[in-house]
Amino acid sequence: MILHGSSISPFVRKIMLALAYKGINYELQPLNPYFEKELAQKRHPLGKVPVLEVDQYSIIDSTVIAHYLDDQYPVPPLYPGDPLTRAKIRWLEEYADTRLTSLIGGVLFYQKILRGKMLDKDVDEEAVEQCLEHHLPRAIQYLEEQLPEQGYIGDHLSMAEISLWSVLRSGWMAGLRFSHYPHLDSYLARIEQEPWVANLVGEEDHELSGFYCPPVVLGTIR
Repeated sequence: MILHGSSISPFVRKIMLALAYKGINYELQPLNPYFEKELAQKRHPLGKVPVLEVDQYSIIDSTVIAHYLDDQYPVPPLYPGDPLTRAKIRWLEEYADTRLTSLIGGVLFYQKILRGKMLDKDVDEEAVEQCLEHHLPRAIQYLEEQLPEQGYIGDHLSMAEISLWSVLRSGWMAGLRFSHYPHLDSYLARIEQEPWVANLVGEEDHELSGFYCPPVVLGTIR
């Protein structure tokens, strides 16, 4: 089993964590679509990552891959619980992959880290300011209202935790801190206590810490 991508992508990070959670061995084949566009397009019709290669068959899209893993390796489940709980897990996965990723990955991480630090290009400071002051506080406040004071969305860790942490980890690299959002702050801390999550944190810190941005505490809705 080969996973094509890099953990710098929250979608690849999401599948790396899903594989680790299930205890599945795999080979990570580095692929960065920003710098290897032609190769990425050969792997994925949209030139994206992750791509999971299984017996020379490519499975694309992080959510499709997650469902494949649950179908093929059902224990422990990524989508546990009763139908209502699974619906909430799937919704928070979707919220992480769309709204949060568009703001955190598409604006903050892209501008502050990819352009500003990795490519040494000008940063669109106005876009960053608009995101931090107007758009992101609303998105995070909604998330704060969905999270439990203790534990996880279901009885144990699920794709909701993996997906949310994966994109918010990109925000952390870009300097985001959530001390004004106590449910979210403690929720993320609980996730990072999982040993296989802590292992990935250590690996990323070792490889990427030179690109991290100074901390910025996200404010609340104005």
